[in-house]
Amino acid sequence: MKFNNNKKLGTKITQEILQDAYEAVPQLMTLLAPQGWRESSFHQELMVCRYEFYHEFLQMDDYLSPRIDVRRSETDQEISSEPPLSFDEYLYLTFPPLGNDHLELFYILSSILIEITFSSALYRDHEFDVYYFDEMQCEGIMIQLAYVNNQVDKEWANIAFTAFPPPYLDEMDVHHCLELLFTILKKHGFKLDYWHGELLYIVELQDMYWAILYGDLDYEEKDSRRQQIKSDISEILERYDSSYIDPLNLSSIVDLLNRRWVCPFVLAYLHVYDEFPKGYPYLLSDYEG
Repeated sequence: MKFNNNKKLGTKITQEILQDAYEAVPQLMTLLAPQGWRESSFHQELMVCRYEFYHEFLQMDDYLSPRIDVRRSETDQEISSEPPLSFDEYLYLTFPPLGNDHLELFYILSSILIEITFSSALYRDHEFDVYYFDEMQCEGIMIQLAYVNNQVDKEWANIAFTAFPPPYLDEMDVHHCLELLFTILKKHGFKLDYWHGELLYIVELQDMYWAILYGDLDYEEKDSRRQQIKSDISEILERYDSSYIDPLNLSSIVDLLNRRWVCPFVLAYLHVYDEFPKGYPYLLSDYEG
């Protein structure tokens, strides 16, 4: 159906796109936070996210295991551990650096850019390949660009890492970010091959529903699992329409989403390109088989 041959976008072009996003930050900041970044909800929510992920970070096995020093003797085993990172130490190690307004918004903008190809893909006319943004690659380039643009020193750039998603943005704020990003992508000759993430998930659930018929399970277990899948699909559909729709009827589901849902990606793309992206409106034939 899709994603079988998607290629990671090359480092050079990814760096150029992210550099354009970096340079557009002052313009976007004026639009999103006219009273100043520190007074905006974005900065406040970003700090809340960082505090929550700091506590999750402390619970990670990958964090705990290297900090344990194990010394064995003939009679006992002594286990000692270093004190955990303080919140300030954690903030020092994570990107964006604390107190850097420009890099905070750059991080949010870059995260939205990566999200564009979570379910969809980029392509250029007259080229066969389709592309996605590699998250790890983009995170490394973000930190590199911060150093190249004299926002951080080399020592910090060598140890920093990203550790949390961007804060919640309302639809209009996301729209402003997406319009800017699609303007940059258009400049580099890219268009969007759009796929609806939840519709793809529904198709996956429907495939699982029918596959269970041939599984090595007794009748009651098969029935229980299939009913759960139908319930999961119906729960998704209720977010779009409260009336009943057969969770196994893909044609009706596609029609529902075309009637009830215009993704922010699609709307922002339309404003920049003056046309819908490939893949919208949704076609049953794109999601079947």
